[in-house]
Amino acid sequence: MTTLLHLIEKSGMNKNQISKISGISNTYLSKIERFEIGGNRIRIKRKTLINLAVSLNLSLAEINSLLKEYGHEELSISDSPALLSASENPTVTGIIPVFSSLVTGWFLIGIEKSLSVTEGASMEYVLEEPTSALKSPEHASFTSGLDSSSGKVLPLHKDLIESACTHRRKLITQALDRGNRINTYICANCFERYTLEWEKYKGTHVDVHKYKILLGDHLQTLIKYIETYPDQYKLRFLKKCPRMRYELLYEPVRNGQGEIEDKISKVIFLGRESPCNADRRNLWWNHDFEFGQGFGDLIGFATDIQNLMEFFHKQHMGLKQYFLDDRFDNPKKVKEYIEELLFKNIPGSD
Repeated sequence: MTTLLHLIEKSGMNKNQISKISGISNTYLSKIERFEIGGNRIRIKRKTLINLAVSLNLSLAEINSLLKEYGHEELSISDSPALLSASENPTVTGIIPVFSSLVTGWFLIGIEKSLSVTEGASMEYVLEEPTSALKSPEHASFTSGLDSSSGKVLPLHKDLIESACTHRRKLITQALDRGNRINTYICANCFERYTLEWEKYKGTHVDVHKYKILLGDHLQTLIKYIETYPDQYKLRFLKKCPRMRYELLYEPVRNGQGEIEDKISKVIFLGRESPCNADRRNLWWNHDFEFGQGFGDLIGFATDIQNLMEFFHKQHMGLKQYFLDDRFDNPKKVKEYIEELLFKNIPGSD
């Protein structure tokens, strides 16, 4: 039996925290708890259950079990808008665990939504490959099927992957259009390795020619954003691969002297991918879609705790000071390097 009371207890979060993350009142959550402790069940709207499911880090399989338990049909493609809407709402408070499930992508959407609506905000990404938000939707769903023997993705998965990809690009573009800044830091070696991802699938069921076209399109999109937003969108190459992957949101605040300054407000720490997973290149919601909160599924956390955020801020300042590759110290050189890799490593992608 999958009850909300059981899932809330399993999450390790209290009602206040879940209320802040989901936007659902503490009073309503207490009512659910009170009824279920008494062995009763109240009727809960489908949209409310989906919202709570996103806040509780549930996998698709767990969401389906929850919906059925409360008298609703399993998820379908028509639920994609509700899932995306729910993903924009979560408020990071305290330490929120991030599991290898849909929740990873949903947290990214939530923070990128804040970036898109907050005047003067900025985002710092430290990644192992270019952001998947700038992939084509087809590329995102294609990549998610790479480890499948059939190379196919279930319709609901495909729709969620493609919808989220489209939605993230929309939010990022909105942020850049309003003048907000995005800096992405990637090890130069990791970036080149990414352009050669197609090679490992030669001789398999994967359509390598199509994969090269999709990779080429991803690089062309990066070039487009660098050219369109030269002051807002910056791709910075590192001469050493960082030990951590994380995303930092900065928002303008007024200090004690009345001056406006950037202050870190949210952190998503994604740990570091294992070599096994790095080789597989699974997306957030690929073959781990049935994972939930079991042992071994934790891959990081989101937090707004000041001491932790300051730790990440200081680490990031050190990365910028000591590890930037000065061969690519301006957008023109970055663009030329991407074009060089595109020509050298992805032949036939045009």
